[in-house]
Amino acid sequence: MSIHKLTVCAALLLSPALGAATDGAKLFQEKTCWSCHGKDAQTPVMPTYPKLAGQNADYALQQMKDIKSGARNNGQTVAMKTVMHLVNDDEMKAIAQWLSSLSANARITPAPTSAPAQTETQATANPHEPAVPPKGWNQNLGNEESEQYQAMHLPTDKKKGVEVYEVCSACHLLEGWGMEDGTFPQLAGQHRSVLVKQLADIRALNRDNPTMYPFAKKESIGGVQEMADVTDYIAKLPMNPANGVGSGDNLALGEQLYKDNCVKCHGDNGQGDPVKYYPRIHAQHYQYMLRQFEWIRDGKRRNANPDMVKQIKGFSNDDMKAVIDYTSRLKPPQELLAPSITWKNPDYD
Repeated sequence: MSIHKLTVCAALLLSPALGAATDGAKLFQEKTCWSCHGKDAQTPVMPTYPKLAGQNADYALQQMKDIKSGARNNGQTVAMKTVMHLVNDDEMKAIAQWLSSLSANARITPAPTSAPAQTETQATANPHEPAVPPKGWNQNLGNEESEQYQAMHLPTDKKKGVEVYEVCSACHLLEGWGMEDGTFPQLAGQHRSVLVKQLADIRALNRDNPTMYPFAKKESIGGVQEMADVTDYIAKLPMNPANGVGSGDNLALGEQLYKDNCVKCHGDNGQGDPVKYYPRIHAQHYQYMLRQFEWIRDGKRRNANPDMVKQIKGFSNDDMKAVIDYTSRLKPPQELLAPSITWKNPDYD
C-alpha cells in the first residue's frame, strides 16, 4: 500500500466521531480548506479559487464528492483532490452546511483547533498573513536537528520515493513537469538540495506557499525519511524538453541582463549550484519564473536568497520579462532531458 493510501486510511480512522465532526468551522481549518479559500471562506489565495461563503450546502457537498471521486476533474481540482481524500462524507457535509450558513460578506473569526500552540516565530510566519523574513537564508544547513539537514543525510529508497511522489503528482504531474502556464513549476531534474530546502521551508512556514502547504505537511507525505526519498526520486526524473517560454521579443536585452546579473550564481547555462542551494533555472516554465522573480524583487518571497534580492532590486518590469524569457530558453544537457515531449513516467504504468 502506498504512503498516500496509508495516510488516507489513517486520516479516516482517526476522524472524530459524528457528533464532533459537525463543527464545520473547525473542520474547515483542520482539513486545510482555508489554505486555498481563505480563513473567512471568501478571500481565496488565487483568483482561480472560488469564494465559498454563503454557497448552497447541497451544491458544495456535491462538488466535494465529485472532486474526491474524480467525477469532476476540471480547473484547479487537481490541487483539491488530494485534500479531499482526508475528508470523509460526514465531515464534507458538516463543512458544506457551515459554508451555507455564512454571509458572503461576513468576516469570520477562525475557530480554535487542537493543534499545538505556535511559537512567536511560527505565528509571524503564517503563510497567509504578512510576515517577517525567517532568520538567516539557510539557517538549517548545519543544524543536525532540522529536517533539512536530516533529509540530506539519510539513505534513500526509490520505491518509497515513487509512493510519496504520488501525492506531489496531483499538481506537478507524474512526469514532474508542472504546467506551462506557471501554475505549478517543473520539479523534475532539480537539484536535490534545492528540493529539500524548499520543502523544509514550506513545512516550517518559512516560505509562503498556501497552495502547496497542505500537501507538504507530515500528514500528507510523511516525515523526514519520506522527504529524503521523494526529493531523491524527483531529482532523477528527466526534464521537460519543451517547457513554456516567453514572447521572444527582447532576447538580446535578456541575454545581457543574465550575463551581468545571473551567471555568478546560476551559471552560464542556468545549471545552478547544488552545494550553494542555487536552483536549476534552465528548462523552467517562463510564467512560473516570472512570478517568482517578481515576488523576490518585491519582497513577497520571504525565503529568497538575500543576495538575489539585492541583485535584482532595480529591475524594471520590462527587464524582468526580458531576462526570464531568455532564461526559459536555456537548455540542460541532453542527458538530463526526456527523449520527447510524449514521454510518460514508467513508474506509474
